[in-house]
Amino acid sequence: MKRRVALAVAVLIASVPVGAGPAAAQAGAPDPVRALQRQFRSEHGVRISETDRFFYGGKSKASGNGIRVTGVLQLGRTGPVAARFTWWSIKGTSSGKSDPYRVVRVGKDAYDAADRYPGPVPGGKEWIRFPSRHRGQTGRDLARDASLQPIDVYDPSLMKAVLKRSTSTPVSGGRLYKGTMSRKELGRLAKGTVVDWTSGRPIGAKSKGKITWRLWAGRDGLLKRLVTADTVGQGKDPLVKRSDTRYTGWGCPVVITAPPADEVIDEADLLDYIRSQNTPIPEDSGNT
Repeated sequence: MKRRVALAVAVLIASVPVGAGPAAAQAGAPDPVRALQRQFRSEHGVRISETDRFFYGGKSKASGNGIRVTGVLQLGRTGPVAARFTWWSIKGTSSGKSDPYRVVRVGKDAYDAADRYPGPVPGGKEWIRFPSRHRGQTGRDLARDASLQPIDVYDPSLMKAVLKRSTSTPVSGGRLYKGTMSRKELGRLAKGTVVDWTSGRPIGAKSKGKITWRLWAGRDGLLKRLVTADTVGQGKDPLVKRSDTRYTGWGCPVVITAPPADEVIDEADLLDYIRSQNTPIPEDSGNT
């Protein structure tokens, strides 16, 4: 009799449908972290397409000014090692965009195409090399992973924490992970420094605000899309950065090299050149 009751209970439990729950508890679903780590191999990478918009909390998520980014990221055994991408400024719902900014990143060196530099550049110099501490016009180190996402998807330990704080549901073609964490928590969990896009300073224990995300993974566990809302501070209309990134071509062959040395000028040398081009101000002749 006891065996029959136990068997009936087991059958009943097995027949209960499994709904959405913590991502870490979803048995049978491919692990996005392991899928990502399998992509960490030399001379291969992923293609990136992203839209970032900045707005106040009460405004439309589609109307804020921002940037668009397209490019390719080269991965190594520990994550990103090089990037080649183009970005444009966008304004509100307008279909227009600025002239493109072309960027190449190899290791710690970032190269910006000289055609968008506002000052004079020596003839034959097509690229300007900036030091790793230089954050450019977007306010942070965009060139590292060709993205302005607050969540570094190439940081396995951070991704484990993100998935642990997510609920997971099956969707067409894979799974959807949704969750939220405080900006302070993000700063604590991230492997590297997370830079506040409003101040340029590291996110720390006193940072206010939160990060919410929706992350789509394919049947193989590889990321397909990440949409985040990075809310700064608190109040009725806080500042928000909404980032929407699509990942395609995982494992595609990628080899990114630095521009030819004779076409490159360092930022410090360029500043010296600009100073040398300035016409000396004439002495006051007494007629002013």
